[in-house]
Amino acid sequence: MSWADDYVDHLIDGYWGDRPNPRKQQNTKSKQMTLKLQKGDLVRKKYGTKVIEVTEEYGSHFYGRYVHSGASSGRLHVSVVVLVEDQETETKGYDKMKGKLYQTKDGRFGIGLAVNSQGEYVLEMKGTGDLERFKKSELDVVMPFTFSVQFNGVGTEYSYLGKAGTVAVGDLLLKTDGTKGITIAKVTAVNTKSEKATKYFDGVKIKTEALDNE
Repeated sequence: MSWADDYVDHLIDGYWGDRPNPRKQQNTKSKQMTLKLQKGDLVRKKYGTKVIEVTEEYGSHFYGRYVHSGASSGRLHVSVVVLVEDQETETKGYDKMKGKLYQTKDGRFGIGLAVNSQGEYVLEMKGTGDLERFKKSELDVVMPFTFSVQFNGVGTEYSYLGKAGTVAVGDLLLKTDGTKGITIAKVTAVNTKSEKATKYFDGVKIKTEALDNE
């Protein structure tokens, strides 16, 4: 595990989000001290999102490791963390952001790191390495062109990779399959940015011409 991963884990967890209110801390101090941790417990910092597994506990202090990166959390006091009751819920923001490329409305690019406790997307910006946070509406995920089709015009929609400008909504595509014979698909949507698209459509576009019935 690189020092960069360790640094990002600490920086995101320790900085992003609302800062603690001293008055609230004073009012809840006695309650915070009642948290008893055991080896294997899952926690997160109160103002962070990254899940930490407790590896050693010493009364009111403990050592842990970040579940996703394996980096050490260092020595922490129990008053700065809360127990994670649903790991899947706590980590879904990290999973959906990690490693994806995003473009801001002003044309800059950044790599997704996590979703902070305020629901903001945290990016490592290309070119500068700075960490910045954005609302989801302020970003577009950078993905290859994708489109969806329905076979025989009904039922489930399927997503495919493609090249922008080659298909439009309503186009008919011909797919040849060795086991199913010839199948016709209708394009139902374009530029869908679907993560379900993993392959290109193996077929051709049908060019139609109206029949002259006179």
